[in-house]
Amino acid sequence: MKKFLSRKRRFLTILLALTGIAIALAYAFCLGACNYLKGDILGIDLKYLGIFYMVIVLLLAWSRKPVLCLLLLAFGAGGEIFLIGYQVHSGVYCPYCLAFGATILLALAVNFERNRKALAALAAAAGLLFFLLFFSGSATPVYAAEPVMPAFGRGAVEVRLYTDYFCGPCSAEEAEVISLISELVGKNLIRVLFIDTPVHRETVLFAGYFLAALNAKNDFPQVVAAREALFEAAGKKITEKEALELFLKKKGIPLQPFDTAPVFKIFGNYIKEDRIRSTPSCVILGPQGKQTLTGKDEIEKGLRGLRK
Repeated sequence: MKKFLSRKRRFLTILLALTGIAIALAYAFCLGACNYLKGDILGIDLKYLGIFYMVIVLLLAWSRKPVLCLLLLAFGAGGEIFLIGYQVHSGVYCPYCLAFGATILLALAVNFERNRKALAALAAAAGLLFFLLFFSGSATPVYAAEPVMPAFGRGAVEVRLYTDYFCGPCSAEEAEVISLISELVGKNLIRVLFIDTPVHRETVLFAGYFLAALNAKNDFPQVVAAREALFEAAGKKITEKEALELFLKKKGIPLQPFDTAPVFKIFGNYIKEDRIRSTPSCVILGPQGKQTLTGKDEIEKGLRGLRK
């Protein structure tokens, strides 16, 4: 009976470790939507630490090291208590983070032994203290410094589109969403604001060049061309300033650099006002009030509804 329970515990721990790895990978590649909630330990992103952590749990379970596995899971549970508290305090919740935390807590429950509860409690306290001392995080996308956002269309309904050039779902929806927005702007049904959201670090550079392109030629076709080129550059992993500028010039995108800090300030204000936590997001302000849509399918459906 004891052997059977041990095998069952080992199997469940391995299964939960694999689940945790899958969750961390989904977060790393922002499948479905890219969440801004971010954190690191000593400069190492929690997503990658999470994958490493779950690999160690898997190896310990596989090699039949129950005590070490219990201590590592208890340590992780202490860290998760801190991280859940951080999300509650910030008022921002990441489904990936919560799912990962639930996986750790479930694995701890599977491996918990009453005769080692004091040891587990000490490991959990150590995990909590470790995160308290070394965790660094942010819950809101921020730019930096005010004047007018580039806006297009004269419709009564305002649409604010929040995207990130390095966000996979944003790239996947771009062609269809731009087609819908072009139609709605052409019929004067909406006024649209394109707000670059720095979920990924490289987006700040790209946002600057987007604004430089608009400063050179501030019309809707230029927006479409610039966004298409920038998404393509992101897909090609062009992240150096000189290489990006050369790429845009080859694409025929005129550029006129200027001090973007005031516009970035407006971007930041909109992001805070609309409580944007992931990309792609779309805020629609119309006669029926304010509507916040996230994810490709939801945004496309919402924009199609504005045709009526």
